[in-house]
Amino acid sequence: MEAAWTFEYRRETDRTKRAEILKRIAAEQTGDRSAEIRQKLWDARYDKKNGYDVDYFIRGFVTLQSLNRRVYFPGEKRRLKREIDGIKKDWQFELCESYGETGAKALYDELYNLVLLYMELCRRDKTYNSILWGMGHISENKQTNKIIGEINEVAWIIPEKIGAGDELKPFPDAAMDALKSVYPNEMSE
Repeated sequence: MEAAWTFEYRRETDRTKRAEILKRIAAEQTGDRSAEIRQKLWDARYDKKNGYDVDYFIRGFVTLQSLNRRVYFPGEKRRLKREIDGIKKDWQFELCESYGETGAKALYDELYNLVLLYMELCRRDKTYNSILWGMGHISENKQTNKIIGEINEVAWIIPEKIGAGDELKPFPDAAMDALKSVYPNEMSE
């Protein structure tokens, strides 16, 4: 059975609050493998470079998104493989595999959180939601459709297009569940 704190941790998109949850759990439950892997994932996911906050999970998402716009000619499978390996490294696949079932659940939760964060960023971004060079804004319904369409493309269409559907396996499930949690009516249609 899932601990209540893991649900809270998966749903929280603020990195500072996520760190506080981990700190609280570490003080309450020593030796919890679930807390241990999540702390390692937190340390690997978030960084600060040149005074800017970096989220390597978002970077992996954007890299995957950019693969749709790139053209790969025959013989460039090695370059594409490097891109996929980079995404898997950003998303800490190897670390999670070393924790077995606990690691798989933690990776799923981080990918779920990634999609929630991406949706939140899209909803807040003025440029994302503007039309005609910022002279107007799209409706809430169009914004919802745009977000759902992009996540569908990144989670299912692009991985299948480049032949990485199996390699990035937990991502589509986590993305679908995150979409359903935010847009239950739109995803039931």
